[in-house]
Amino acid sequence: RASPQDPRSGLLAGLLTRAALGLQQGDQGEAEGFCRRVLEMQPEHAEALKILGVIQQRRGQFAHAERLIRQALLGAPDCASAHTALAEVLMGQGRYEEAAPAYRQALRLQPRDTMAYVGLGAALEHLGNLPEAADTYQQAVQWRSEGNGQVHFLLGEVLTRQGRFEEAVHAYRTGLDRDPDHLDSIRALGTLMHRLGRVAEAQALFGDAVFRMDRADTLPLLEHWLGLMPDDPVANHRWTAWLGQEAPARACDAYVTWLFDHYADRFDDHLRQLGYRAPTLIAARLTALLGEGRGQLDVLDAGCGTGLCGPILRPHARRLTGVDLSPRMIDRAREQGGYDELVVDELTAFLEGHRLAFDLVVSADTLVYFGELDAVLTAAAHALRPGGHLAFTVEEAEGTEAAHYHRLNRSGRYSHTAEYLDRALAGAGLSVETMEPVTLRQEGEEGVRGFVVLARRPAL
Repeated sequence: RASPQDPRSGLLAGLLTRAALGLQQGDQGEAEGFCRRVLEMQPEHAEALKILGVIQQRRGQFAHAERLIRQALLGAPDCASAHTALAEVLMGQGRYEEAAPAYRQALRLQPRDTMAYVGLGAALEHLGNLPEAADTYQQAVQWRSEGNGQVHFLLGEVLTRQGRFEEAVHAYRTGLDRDPDHLDSIRALGTLMHRLGRVAEAQALFGDAVFRMDRADTLPLLEHWLGLMPDDPVANHRWTAWLGQEAPARACDAYVTWLFDHYADRFDDHLRQLGYRAPTLIAARLTALLGEGRGQLDVLDAGCGTGLCGPILRPHARRLTGVDLSPRMIDRAREQGGYDELVVDELTAFLEGHRLAFDLVVSADTLVYFGELDAVLTAAAHALRPGGHLAFTVEEAEGTEAAHYHRLNRSGRYSHTAEYLDRALAGAGLSVETMEPVTLRQEGEEGVRGFVVLARRPAL
């Protein structure tokens, strides 16, 4: 090795840095070229030999890789990374009994090398020593407190194989706290909870993951979920939404109930993060139509949720009723107060059972769970007294690909075209007073476009 005073030392260091960077970036040819330039000047340079060995290992040339790394260790026996590299070459050849001591030597030299712990754990698993493998993964977890979803996953897998199920659940959950989108952990934990009979927890885990994602790996996760729970209404609705085929006329009651029961406690905070504007948009239209409110109307908050529309409707209401399919949402609306009556019921059925009962029906972001609106709009028209008003928001379906003028989106919500809204409202006997394009909320960098609609039942 060149001494610090050797004029070549700076050049060698630079070449090795560029070789390591090339290896890190996956440019094996460039990394090999820099290493060979080092070896031309110093044929026994340990670091260059080690990097060349790693390159050969990645190419599947294990015998050649082993020779190079063992040669490097002759010149640098205390190089922890070289022992780790040798262990990985031995693992690639299935020589687990030899790989384990190489990993142990690397850890003696560098006790905080997480990947050496992981490699040793894998070798011990192959050797059938599951208790020691679990202990090894536990040590890896201790040295790597952030971004270690994979290490916790490996620990969870070993614990599961030993029948230590509650410890495995804890390992998976801890990993997901640090890396929430680690798909292997989501699949493994959901499968284990289903196996333990904790079906609701498995459903919540899969549901949260699918709702959070919008990328290619969502579909395999949905397939796994359906494989475990083929009759799950939540999985089936999201599967249909992702495929975009044979969409039902509306989201089934079980899906909507689960969705809003599940998110009730964090619903308002989530909407604030999205810049949710539907209640504010409806409030502006009602103020323009009715003034500031004189408390003379019987008002229905149709799909009241946690009661976000309650404060804007209360000034207009002699009596304010809220209806929602989710019992947990009704509980939250009751906590907020301001309603004279709160009812758990499916919206169309409730409207059909309350003919001529209301002067004003308001539905903020509820009809997004209906594809075909004819039945619910007709029921709303019958629930209004002559001269009464219906105000609602929906998402906008753009383009001619919106089959039958409405479409089920990957979000699990439906969107509608203005043409379809006009036709459905007319079919229900309601006249459109305003239909304005708006931005309902933000999702990522994009605004979600929709309509705020004000319609009226003709006076006698």
